[in-house]
Amino acid sequence: MSTKDLILATAKDMISEVGFHKMTTSNLAKRADISEGTIYRHFESKEDILQHILDTFDEKYMTLAETCRVRMDKGTLSLDDLLGSHFSFLDANAADIKIVLGTYSILEITRRSMGRFIERMRTLFEDFLARGAETGTLLEVPLRPTGLILANMFFGLMRIKLYWPEIDDFSMEAVEFCRRSLMLPEAGI
Repeated sequence: MSTKDLILATAKDMISEVGFHKMTTSNLAKRADISEGTIYRHFESKEDILQHILDTFDEKYMTLAETCRVRMDKGTLSLDDLLGSHFSFLDANAADIKIVLGTYSILEITRRSMGRFIERMRTLFEDFLARGAETGTLLEVPLRPTGLILANMFFGLMRIKLYWPEIDDFSMEAVEFCRRSLMLPEAGI
């Protein structure tokens, strides 16, 4: 692992554990077992570190969205696949989501990042819904509001998983709800 990657991984852990404002470059250096000067050779500030974490999260989602679009174009992406890939993505990137949620109300860079994430998710869902209506596998629904509802449903479910882990995971119930709400009866699963 490169020093830059070590700094980013350690910062991600610290921010998700103690919050952005309680993480200092001094305690980050101590935890990563490097000097504080090493941090400043790679990053201008702790805000710069956060920006790199947010950019990486954004890139990961764009990769997922592109993979889904390729499968959509090939006609091999089912509703279950689309929804399941998003649950897997959110589970795999829980620390990033926690950072976004923990800094959203206090930092403009996080608000912009969250806005991009929700918008990308919404447009992907809209494209899938439009394609499904064209192929006769999904009901015709208002695209923008339905895409936004789906995107926010995922974000809300992730928030529950992160902050209330004692609540049973109901991801499969959410998928079933989407099937009942969006699929034509004769389209099956």
